[in-house]
Amino acid sequence: MESPNLQAVLDKIDPAVGEAKKFSNGDALVDAAIRENIHQSAKDLLAGSVVLRRALKDGKLTVFEALYDMESGEVVRLGKLSLVAPAYKLDVGDVIRLD
Repeated sequence: MESPNLQAVLDKIDPAVGEAKKFSNGDALVDAAIRENIHQSAKDLLAGSVVLRRALKDGKLTVFEALYDMESGEVVRLGKLSLVAPAYKLDVGDVIRLD
């Protein structure tokens, strides 16, 4: 990429596409990659802040994943995140989506 900013965006999307390829292909791959990117973005938000992870674990914060349709303006809630880990552990690897 000519722009480091655009490359940074693509660097975040690429792992989501790789994950989506494990269970989707063809026309369904784009939708699956979008949803994986949303989930990874939410996890990245939590990965960057122990304060947010603690608030999520303590029930003081709710993180919802949502898909915004740019054509219709509709927002579709995909689920909320939960941190399933013992109280002493606040690892972002234990973040899951609850539907």
